[in-house]
Amino acid sequence: MKLDELTANIRLRSPWEAVDLGFALVQHHARWIFPAWALLLGSFALILWVLTPDAYKAYIPIVLWWFKPLYDRVLLHILSHQMFNQRLSSAAIFSALPALIRQTGLLSALTWRRLSLSRGFNLPIWQLEQLRGKPRAERQDLLHLQAHSHAIGVTVACVHLEYVVLASLYVLILLLDPTDGSWDYIMAAFTETLDTDAQYWGNLLYLLLYGLTILLIEPFYVAASFSLYLNRRTQLEAWDIELAFRNLGTRLSQLARAPLSLLLAGLLLISLPFMTPQTAWANANTKGEYLAPERLLPQESAAQIHEVMQREELVGMRTQKQWVLRNPEEETAEDPTEIAESLQILFATITKMALWIAVIVLLIMAFVYRKRILALLKPPKRKVPATPPPDVLFGMDIRPESLPDDIAAASQRLWESGQHREALSLLYRGALMRLTRHDHLNVQASHTEGDILRLAQPHLNTERLAWLQATTQAWQAIAYAHRPPDTHTLIPLWAGWRTFNAIQERV
Repeated sequence: MKLDELTANIRLRSPWEAVDLGFALVQHHARWIFPAWALLLGSFALILWVLTPDAYKAYIPIVLWWFKPLYDRVLLHILSHQMFNQRLSSAAIFSALPALIRQTGLLSALTWRRLSLSRGFNLPIWQLEQLRGKPRAERQDLLHLQAHSHAIGVTVACVHLEYVVLASLYVLILLLDPTDGSWDYIMAAFTETLDTDAQYWGNLLYLLLYGLTILLIEPFYVAASFSLYLNRRTQLEAWDIELAFRNLGTRLSQLARAPLSLLLAGLLLISLPFMTPQTAWANANTKGEYLAPERLLPQESAAQIHEVMQREELVGMRTQKQWVLRNPEEETAEDPTEIAESLQILFATITKMALWIAVIVLLIMAFVYRKRILALLKPPKRKVPATPPPDVLFGMDIRPESLPDDIAAASQRLWESGQHREALSLLYRGALMRLTRHDHLNVQASHTEGDILRLAQPHLNTERLAWLQATTQAWQAIAYAHRPPDTHTLIPLWAGWRTFNAIQERV
């Protein structure tokens, strides 16, 4: 990105000041933006009108609204080049359409991301940075930290501005229609008493007015979102500081190549104290307003002012025009009951539309927060009272206070003294104590050694589970078969107990 070619003054702005910069950008580059933009939108609306059957022409404005992400990509393509002082022709803009459709995430923008309130702010990440997947999500989260709420505010404001412009265009038609035919058409639309021809021309009028609304508002929305994005990048990447250093380097290099300029500047500074103030005042006076060489008396000044004010161009008279009825005597007063019925129908229709909008908003919110709603609908889990760990299993005392501090060393001493059963019993008691007190296994008195192994398998890693299996087999062999293992078998068990104990303490 060549920051030197930016046409806007890059500096750190507040978010709403950045939005104003986007609006000013559209106003400044309007002659290069609106011709191609109007051709694109008009062509798309015309194709929809021609291809759609007459029975479904009323839904064309909805389709036109739904495809806004496509227009936004074209507008951002124009604005991003205008920002770097690159004038695009209409042919270049339309030739870029295939790449904009394929490489900017348009499919997701027209489906599950269509109702995103920050789509304009997220669009440069897709289109200009070309990020996808996890990098795009991380980049989007970083940019959203301080500008997301303002991006949503811009979207909501532009949507309401579209409603205002559309309603204003309808009101303008009502004001300029001397026959009241437009008002009759609107009332007939609410009462659903229109004929086929009236519906056709009404749908065409609505499409034209709504298309004109999108034509006017959408460039400002895209430019404001793009300006918010640039301001956020300026904040993160310090573009203003980088440009300031570049300009400083340029000026220093120019001064280094022009020693004569430094010499002249020094001579000017030296000669400033010797310049007379009268000369400076005379020069300033010649550039200021003209002063008469002599002053008039107050009476003569008043007479001249009165004479000037009597001129025709200064006389305070004006002509005002207004609309009046051609034949006022033919107009009859409207029936108050008809007006009341019309207002009732209008109020009922607006209320019905508001209720449908509320239902749609509630459905969208239910889909967005579905996980929380499902979590609230789940029955609360009953807390099972925790049972205290047993003190005796298989006739052995497994309380911590009944065991020595160093179980492996005590077991080894018992083995060397010939007490083989007691040595293995001490190791197995220590294992049971650890499983019931620290791993919180729900061991019952009715469980066998095999049951304990199955209960412990999900809670132990491979090394600890292997040690527990070897200890259990050695204990079963001496406890039930009266076959003591050899010393080489017990040496890994003593060493493994220390590993078992250390791992458990870290868990």
